[in-house]
Amino acid sequence: MATEASAGTTAGPRYTKVAIWLHWLIGLAVIANIGLAMLTEDMPREAHRAAMGVHKALGMAILALTIVRILWRLTHKAPPLPASMRTWERWTSKFVHFLFYALLILLPLSGWVWMSAADRPIDFFGLFTIPSIVAPSKEVADVLHERHEVLGLTMLALVTLHFLAALKHQFVDRDRLLARMNPF
Repeated sequence: MATEASAGTTAGPRYTKVAIWLHWLIGLAVIANIGLAMLTEDMPREAHRAAMGVHKALGMAILALTIVRILWRLTHKAPPLPASMRTWERWTSKFVHFLFYALLILLPLSGWVWMSAADRPIDFFGLFTIPSIVAPSKEVADVLHERHEVLGLTMLALVTLHFLAALKHQFVDRDRLLARMNPF
């Protein structure tokens, strides 16, 4: 079976170690990227440009890690949700996770298309330049800039919802659901 036994928890089986580490790597990268996008707006031009360089490279890393995570998930079944969860909670959990996966693909892709259309190549942490995927077009760049920001705000809302739901399960429901994703 793809899950690992969870010692001393009532939450049942855990996610695999690979799934857990991908979850936390992607999650922390997403939070860092949201922070870079939002907190650097009022910085001096050069500092903002440098932060956005990291933001773009990190976005591409998130895309790559998400593809690995989806492939892993397709071959390793997730542990079942606790039987104590209500039907609406199960449905909401599945829907929010679907939205997460969609945004983890669409958000970096929209940034990549935006930068391609704006004719601004993405430097991947000084290692190589990521090739453009569309021809330069101011109209496309303008549309993708707006869409990218909306997707980013949607991701922020989902991250907040996910965090609050995890706290609810830990401290209100006390079902130790968090133990399934604990890396330690």
